[in-house]
Amino acid sequence: MKTVKEFYKDQPFNYTDDRDFYVNNILKSNQILEYPDLHQLLLSRCNFFRQPLIKTIIEFGCGTGWLTNSLLHYYQKQLTSIDFTEKAVDIASDISTRLNKFAEYKVADIFEYQDSKLYDLVVSMGVLHHTKNCREAFKKISKYVKPGGYLYVGLYHLYGRKPMLSFLQNYAHWHGESSAYNLFKRMNNTMDNKQHSYSWFRDQVIHPHETQHTLVELSEWIADIGFTLQSTSINKYKPLKYFDKQKLSELEHSLESYSYKKNVEELIFTPGYFTVCAKRNI
Repeated sequence: MKTVKEFYKDQPFNYTDDRDFYVNNILKSNQILEYPDLHQLLLSRCNFFRQPLIKTIIEFGCGTGWLTNSLLHYYQKQLTSIDFTEKAVDIASDISTRLNKFAEYKVADIFEYQDSKLYDLVVSMGVLHHTKNCREAFKKISKYVKPGGYLYVGLYHLYGRKPMLSFLQNYAHWHGESSAYNLFKRMNNTMDNKQHSYSWFRDQVIHPHETQHTLVELSEWIADIGFTLQSTSINKYKPLKYFDKQKLSELEHSLESYSYKKNVEELIFTPGYFTVCAKRNI
């Protein structure tokens, strides 16, 4: 989608001119720990020789490379990383070099990308909901998962996203983008790099195209492509065997009131985002 590509061309998401900022953030803490199911998957071993379950990974929409470079630095995986923004790929590649790591970076659109290889893990965080067709993008990247391999995706949530978007977009409408950005900074007072925080504001509040989704919806997508849902942030990564669709739906709806409380009442930025991990059936 051209409008999205143009939106990110000069200022990608998670952007700053300060390359040391990226390196220091990666060295300071492992942000993947925020996703405990992904962390455990990356540490898992298999077979008699205790070989890593996940060796090869492809990331779609790597952006400035926080995830790719964290995977390289903390887990020593083999990475192929794709993004359609050349500037973002350049930053991500440079950070890899500064960390003395290597990933195979490629500038490409998800729908146009071709690869003969299959991977142990395919990951895409916060990207597919900005494509021209989220479900088709989801289906496309799943084709690169090995039989028995894993797909890990993060998307905006239909109910959890609404309060934040409505609050900040309405504020921007009535008071202007500059005032809305000041409010956003107040809600994100740990972001002390101005370029970085502004790139977040652009992405979260004034993006030209996004869609929102639910776990119930994704569970149908997962079944359609021959995968099985393994875990999700919706229920805080707990086992899914005791959760039926009705209970999951009720839990998902409750995220709207939670988001309203955080964003509007407490002025704590909460983006309304969820993750799913699915395994390809053998």
